Amino acid sequence: MTEKQKRFADEYLIDLNATAAFKTHKFKYIDDPLEIIVNSIAVLIGDYSYVRKQACILLLKALLTDKFYHFLLEDKSLYPISRDDSRVVKWANNILSAGKCERCGNAEDLEAHHIVKWSDYPAGRLDEKNGMCLCLKCHTEEHKYDQSYHLMRGKLKRRKQKIKTNT
Repeated sequence: MTEKQKRFADEYLIDLNATAAFKTHKFKYIDDPLEIIVNSIAVLIGDYSYVRKQACILLLKALLTDKFYHFLLEDKSLYPISRDDSRVVKWANNILSAGKCERCGNAEDLEAHHIVKWSDYPAGRLDEKNGMCLCLKCHTEEHKYDQSYHLMRGKLKRRKQKIKTNT
């Protein structure tokens, strides 16, 4: 990694500040956006941490149009598009085999969570390193700032009402 890449990684990738930095500075500090795009794709393909992969996804979303971003990262022949795909079910069962929530230790209402979102990173859909076993409450909190949050909160409320009714 060049000195420039190391500085970039320290300032943006590690701090997860990429999107804010680019939007604030309107790309004026980027000498070669193509280099950043290529390096980000290399990180997504390589064996790097999921925090770093998430940062690269933020970079790609900031630099590419939505249409090209999805074209670049979606390959329906390689990555499942349905959560009912047998490979996804197997992935979820492997994640759930942990038997308890990785956040709070609860052993009830467990769900498989993708660390880097399903929609953002198709290659991570079947990667067990991109999964966490979470209880419904912690899983809902993980999605607090996502569009799916309200849907998940509704699911959590229904679950609580069901428990209340059964007691």
